Amino acid sequence: MALLRVENLSVGYKSKHGLIHAVNNISFSIEKGRSLGFVGESGCGKTTLGMTLMGLLPENASILQGDIFFNDDNLAGFNDEKWRTFRGKEISMIFQAAMNALNPVIRVDEQIAEVIAIHNPQMPRTQVFDQVKKIFDLVEIPEDRLRDFPHQYSGGMKQRAIIAMALACAPKLIIADEPTTALDVIVQDQILKEIKKIQTALNTSLIFISHDIAVVADVCRDICVMYGGQIVEKGNREEVFQSPRHPYTRSLLESFLTLDSNGDIKVPEIRESPDLITITGGCSFAASCKKKCEKCENRNPGWVNLSSTHQALCFEEVIHKD
Repeated sequence: MALLRVENLSVGYKSKHGLIHAVNNISFSIEKGRSLGFVGESGCGKTTLGMTLMGLLPENASILQGDIFFNDDNLAGFNDEKWRTFRGKEISMIFQAAMNALNPVIRVDEQIAEVIAIHNPQMPRTQVFDQVKKIFDLVEIPEDRLRDFPHQYSGGMKQRAIIAMALACAPKLIIADEPTTALDVIVQDQILKEIKKIQTALNTSLIFISHDIAVVADVCRDICVMYGGQIVEKGNREEVFQSPRHPYTRSLLESFLTLDSNGDIKVPEIRESPDLITITGGCSFAASCKKKCEKCENRNPGWVNLSSTHQALCFEEVIHKD
């Protein structure tokens, strides 16, 4: 049985130009102990999806349709009070930009302790801080740094503290939204190894959100590729990255800077951004697709089963076109 099951979820933002369809009719599931990565360019709906699963959408955003089942609970129907008891305890989030995620005037251990105390109001204060020490040990922050203020931490240590905060109440699912943003490659590698180690040790489910294909492939067993608010391809990482079938996935994998035969940098072709306000039917990637056929622009594609675990949201004749 899936720990989390999302069915036909759509999320929109009200704007002066109209309703922005940031997430458009997506479905997926994740089982206990599994890792699922969401990859795609900026603006494709990844972070909106994560904030929806945490009940943290801004006031101008709302769920337009769909269900979010977490065990026996449908999160789509939660009110603010229900979210406060659920968020952090059952599902937690590692936010991007750790530099800004910690309160600069409160000691780090007190910020972690507050999360534990909120969900365990009967726990004695000494026991709360014992739990904080255990969590800091898990993320490999020395005990003598517990009482530091955030400005005394390096970028990598701040990110570890944010991971510790996400783990504070031993949630069943962790959502990591670009957790290595603004970190150098050495620290990034350390943080990614830390996340994988913790997930294995605690048997926690993980949703990892990133625009970095290599990072997602390193951390996650299963992959969802997003474009224009939709999941356009999903499968295990070998299928998606070694045998991509959707034209956008192929385009994404080709979007690295390379050198031509003269040693000059080859800049990938810039794709046209999808219109997330005017939804008129047809494939959202049609305007930029080199393989499109006539019906791509006026008919919505369906899911094509490429294997028991690999699917692409496209037309069969486009997928198999050379």
